Amino acid sequence: MRRSAQLQALFPVLICLAAIIWLICGFLKASALLKGGLILVACITALLIARRRYRRQRPAKAQQKSGIYPPEGFRGPVLLVCGSLSDNLFADGPCRATAQGCYLQVGTPESLSACADRLLIREPRMAGQLVVMFRFLPDLHVDEGALRASLKVLRQQVKLLKNLSGYTPPVVLTGEFSGPETPWIVVRGKTALVCPADEPALTLDEWRQLQESVTRLPYLAQAMRLLQQVVVDELSKPDRLCPSVAPFAVALRSGSIRSLSDALWPQWLFRHSALLPPPQVISYPPLWHFADPVLPLLAPFAMPLQGGTTGCRVVMVLLLCALTATGLSVMHNHSLIGRISSDLERWYAIPMTHYIPKAESLRALQQDALLLERWQRQGEPLRYGLGLYTGERLWLRVQQAIDTYVPPPPPPEPQPKPKPVPKIVRLDSMSLFDSGKSVLKSGSTKMLVNSLVGIKARPGWLIVVAGYTDNTGSPQLNQRLSLKRAEAVRNWMRDTGDVPESCFAVQGYGASRPVTTNDTPEGRALNRRVEISLVPQADACRMPGNTNASLQDDDVHDYEMEK
Repeated sequence: MRRSAQLQALFPVLICLAAIIWLICGFLKASALLKGGLILVACITALLIARRRYRRQRPAKAQQKSGIYPPEGFRGPVLLVCGSLSDNLFADGPCRATAQGCYLQVGTPESLSACADRLLIREPRMAGQLVVMFRFLPDLHVDEGALRASLKVLRQQVKLLKNLSGYTPPVVLTGEFSGPETPWIVVRGKTALVCPADEPALTLDEWRQLQESVTRLPYLAQAMRLLQQVVVDELSKPDRLCPSVAPFAVALRSGSIRSLSDALWPQWLFRHSALLPPPQVISYPPLWHFADPVLPLLAPFAMPLQGGTTGCRVVMVLLLCALTATGLSVMHNHSLIGRISSDLERWYAIPMTHYIPKAESLRALQQDALLLERWQRQGEPLRYGLGLYTGERLWLRVQQAIDTYVPPPPPPEPQPKPKPVPKIVRLDSMSLFDSGKSVLKSGSTKMLVNSLVGIKARPGWLIVVAGYTDNTGSPQLNQRLSLKRAEAVRNWMRDTGDVPESCFAVQGYGASRPVTTNDTPEGRALNRRVEISLVPQADACRMPGNTNASLQDDDVHDYEMEK
């Protein structure tokens, strides 16, 4: 018994705990520390609930010995009979079980919740079988106020039963009145049936047409009026503490029973119709007092619960977890769609000509595409699942945007630094030499100084001195004269500027390289010239204490010459 109680207490709690852990781990987007704390709190709460359920579901031996229970395995309506029971209704025992229902003696309405609690501890599924039957004998009630007070207690107990079992039990009112004997009359909603013993039921209109019913109708009308104006009225009054109770059915009958002279029924009957109850008193067997015709009406509404209240609560917890998971999934998918849509809007808002912002937006889209592609291969996280994930459509939109990217044009290749081309200093030979001579004139020094001020000897550069003539005379003479004149200029520069001879190169071209025609005196004057230029040469002009300079490091202005 102990192990069964433990399993019964623990199994529903474990199901709910598993659903909560699934919700926390799969759908809650939080840190691992927070998730661990929530799972710990859920486990502690589940342990406390399981312990409480075990203590509640373990019936005490004293309760099992002294309690009143239906037969084992009974599945029909279980009627908790309270109210007027002083006429020894349960003389044959506190429990009367039939094929259609089981009557349990409760006593006063105050004992309803305690009796139901004892029954539910033993069998929780019995919560769907419980029916409250309030028995009303106006011949034994002297004080109407006391009757109304007991009806208020009945309303409170029905509320407690609802809190205890999770269901509002059907409430059946039964009333017995002194007067001519009638069968049970069952009123359910707007339908009233007369149920004679061992005979088919009749409608109230059909029963009224019977000859023997003529003397019973006045008593029956007053009985229904009393039930409506006293009992039903008290149960349906507005109350902030207890909800109103609508009777499931009302069953009443009349017969010769003991009546007190100052009781509620004789006073009501005389005051409203001037009728008196029969003077004789007839003793009826106990079965006469049980409203068995009500039982077939209760059968569809009073059945064992499938799983009981615990099963309903488990279903509610699972349903709540499912709804919460769906809501969180919707929220996460909405956040994902919003983030990627924001990246796409930024992408389309940036013009293609803004290359740097466009590249930053492209990187964001590529990160989104990589994330969505990984989820397509490995499966999306659970928090995006439940059929709400739209990653494939998002990936397609992101990929289409990436495909529209046009890379910026490549930067122009750096042009090689042009090698400096030295300017050529061109000297008129006639200003320096006499005709046919290679000796510098005495007045040519000033001209040489002014013209060659930009020529500077430096390592890695060669000073080329080239002589030219016109076509007058023989080529051999002209070539020799041009070389002599170049050497004369070289010697002057070497001696004047103290430049090593290794810095010079002397060339004589004669008339082979004219700059213009030799057919005119002006052209022949231009062709008679000495040209001085700087030419880069790695091993040229080595001066003591200096190393050769790189040609690429030379600056043009170092060898530009002023005219």
